[in-house]
Amino acid sequence: MQLNSNIADYLVIVAGSPRGGVRTWKTIQKHVLQPLDADLAICCSDEWNQDSLLFKLAKYKWIFEEYEDYSNYYSTRFEGTWRELFELGKETGLYSSGMLQFAKKDIIKNNYLETIKKYKYIIYTRFDQYHVKDHPKLYENEILIPEGEDYDGLCDRHAAFPSEYAEKFFDLCTFIDLEKALSLKVKIYNSESIFLNHLKHENLLEKVRRTKRSQFTVNLKGEHTNWRTSIYRLYFYKKLMIKYPEEFIVSIKNLINSNKSLLIGNFRLLINYIYLMTRKKIGFLKNTILRRK
Repeated sequence: MQLNSNIADYLVIVAGSPRGGVRTWKTIQKHVLQPLDADLAICCSDEWNQDSLLFKLAKYKWIFEEYEDYSNYYSTRFEGTWRELFELGKETGLYSSGMLQFAKKDIIKNNYLETIKKYKYIIYTRFDQYHVKDHPKLYENEILIPEGEDYDGLCDRHAAFPSEYAEKFFDLCTFIDLEKALSLKVKIYNSESIFLNHLKHENLLEKVRRTKRSQFTVNLKGEHTNWRTSIYRLYFYKKLMIKYPEEFIVSIKNLINSNKSLLIGNFRLLINYIYLMTRKKIGFLKNTILRRK
């Protein structure tokens, strides 16, 4: 049921750095946008080429000026403990990657809530997510987050939720500016542990339902990454790299278990799955190389 004749039920927000290339973005089109008849919003800085596939598909283009140093974004908007918190995560990706990702959520919250609330459901994801299966539909009062990749917190790469939760969901920067964020009882300060505790703070964690993972993170060979560098090629896919091999293995295993007939069009992925599973069984499967800034 659509809200009106011009607005779809679903809005997909693809945010971050446009990595992964056209082949990856076509899976977002095929497995997310088309099955849900969703509109698309792009959120990224002005340093990226806006003639690529997803930009052409987008109904909304939320482009902001790139910051050479994202601490400048925070220093003009927040006066609390945000800087101290990011310093706690210099070795865990919170400083190098989390600082950018949190700022983008804040930009969305401060500028585009009016548009977001025209839709019933929101899917917030990244450019570099390679989807292998159609996205599940949403129901009221639940937040869908794929299983795994939690790193002592909760995976923050992809989430789907009713638009009524949007303001709280995107208000992460207010949370990290609170004194209580510095006294969290966490094993490690990283993006995932902050995301988990932010949802707790907003009373949204109880709404979370984990779904079977059906996407994995990629990048093109040579693409800059803020935190981890891929070491495994996705064979038969020109220049495409698997960023987290365990994430890939789980996604393809779930695809196999859900419907073996789906493998007919994913034979090349199956070959890569067998290869990585073989490496895993003989003890020669590494994850990724950390990149320090």
